[in-house]
Amino acid sequence: MQNATPKLGIIAGGGAAPRYLIEACQKLNRAFYIICLEGQADAGLGEGLPHTWLPLGAGAKLKALAEAEAIKEIVMIGRVRRPSLLEIKPDWLALKVLTKIGMNMLGDDALLRGIGKAMEEEAGVSVIGVQDVFKDLLTPAGQLGSVAPDDQAKEDITRGINVAKALGQLDVGQSVIVQQGMVLGVEAIEGTDALIARSGNLKREGAGGVLVKIAKPQQDNRYDLPTIGPDTLTAMIKAGLRGVALEAGRSLLIEREKTISMADAAGIFITGQKLNE
Repeated sequence: MQNATPKLGIIAGGGAAPRYLIEACQKLNRAFYIICLEGQADAGLGEGLPHTWLPLGAGAKLKALAEAEAIKEIVMIGRVRRPSLLEIKPDWLALKVLTKIGMNMLGDDALLRGIGKAMEEEAGVSVIGVQDVFKDLLTPAGQLGSVAPDDQAKEDITRGINVAKALGQLDVGQSVIVQQGMVLGVEAIEGTDALIARSGNLKREGAGGVLVKIAKPQQDNRYDLPTIGPDTLTAMIKAGLRGVALEAGRSLLIEREKTISMADAAGIFITGQKLNE
């Protein structure tokens, strides 16, 4: 009997998240096709698998590919460095989309929503969230691993959540690092790893800082949910951070067992925070 689940198009950026989703599709026996973003996705990502490489501005090629491969659902996953309009080099369809949504006037979340809506209208596909494919990627609520945040860390988490919510309202970033009540850094265009490295150079004496990652209040859960994995833990260890708080149910924990094991070994806590809407 033929699998009724539609073929999934995976628009892949950088980092481990796309590989993890590919492995999940293989375990679920779900048909997929990988669209590797040039200059973004990791080299060799699609090796031995159905894939193609496309630049960010290839809207018409993406539409034609979706039709040729009978792709009905698309997930966008992985780290994507937001380029300038000159770097995108949009084709006629991409230019039409960008003109319609006003790229230079939007933050990351609004831009992704606009691109997703255009894909649904122009290519006839449904854009879904990675959690719709593999729910186990979502961060659960509560303490993960053997290390628990102490009272100071809990205060830093609360401070970080409040700052991150304010940033999110402005569609700026998802991550904040707080140490003993002081905001060491907030995420802008540089991404979480760069934020961690920068904040590591600013840390004070005493207990290390706490990384807080939450979704923007207005964020569409299909796009760019806050994500951590082993690479994040490696950066945190190097920077001397003591823990990370993620929004439960609205963030992704990649390679969960490995990530938690690394945190336990380093004495770092990971906690899922259920936020009041």
